[in-house]
Amino acid sequence: MATEASEDNERDEAEDEAEARAEQRRERRAKERRQEPEEEPIPVFGGRLLIAAAMLAAMVVIPMSSIGGFLEPKEEIAPTSAWNVGQTATVAITLITADYNKLGCASDKEFEGAHCQYKTEKDLWPRAADAPIDDNKATIVQPYRTANENRLILVSGLWAQPAVAMRLHSEPPQGVAEEKLARFIAQCEVKFVGTAPGVKLRWNPTGAWGNPDVSDPVVAKPVSCKVLSVP
Repeated sequence: MATEASEDNERDEAEDEAEARAEQRRERRAKERRQEPEEEPIPVFGGRLLIAAAMLAAMVVIPMSSIGGFLEPKEEIAPTSAWNVGQTATVAITLITADYNKLGCASDKEFEGAHCQYKTEKDLWPRAADAPIDDNKATIVQPYRTANENRLILVSGLWAQPAVAMRLHSEPPQGVAEEKLARFIAQCEVKFVGTAPGVKLRWNPTGAWGNPDVSDPVVAKPVSCKVLSVP
């Protein structure tokens, strides 16, 4: 009897010890679970965030694409009948970057500080002592043609306008055949500052001087310009 009681006690103690160890293991696992960082939910890219991202992309992409030109409000191009000295109007001038060096005129008249490159057919206008070495012909008048009516217009400082200067810088004509240069349009708001009776024109530095196809061609100064691609 004493032996059986002793065995029962040993079994009870073993069971109690096993239960205690199991309880310790359960507590340890529970503690480890509490210490593990919870995973943050992945944000859903939608709703207002998606709309905002789409609007931002549109603001960046559309102005740089042909869609931007289609959506942009069109300025009304003034007909030549509206070219009056003292007034402003929007004109569209057709160009290639080679025109920077090609186009010239000769006249002894000044137009609000601007003048042709030549004073006579043989003599250059004298250069001012304080004139910069290179100012993109800011005070030089050159002959151009309009994109819509192919009409003659004399414009001073066209290549000094930021948008046109940037086009000249990005597509320099030196060493490039003219047929490989992309034609573009300078759409400018200009102020008409005078007329040039007796002016002589030259469309190529090696060409002969000639008379304009209109009497007293108008002279304009650009107020602002933007560059457009030819469709």
